[in-house]
Amino acid sequence: MPGVVVTTATAVTCGHLAKVQDTPAQTRVLADGAPLATTLDQLVVTGCPGVSGSPPCTKVLWTGLAARVLAGGQPVLVQEFPPTGPVPGSGVCAGPPPTTPMVLAGQLRVTAG
Repeated sequence: MPGVVVTTATAVTCGHLAKVQDTPAQTRVLADGAPLATTLDQLVVTGCPGVSGSPPCTKVLWTGLAARVLAGGQPVLVQEFPPTGPVPGSGVCAGPPPTTPMVLAGQLRVTAG
């Protein structure tokens, strides 16, 4: 899927607006000074209030991947729509509905297909 490259500096929240923290698996390939996010990154939700009677969101599985661009030997994560935010993210949150992560802001210079 073509789109803008997701980095560790991309502002992402769960559907309940709790922050998603990206722990990068690689730190050598950068865009705008931040490591590119790859399929091996840990996308952990912190401080999710959840909904009454349900556990909070815990992590995000990002589904938007570059078909031909790798960092550290892994496909990089991409956001289909330019993150001029907030826009729905290309992934799924492990937690109660709404399960779509939200991209609030991100870099717009580097794209991948």
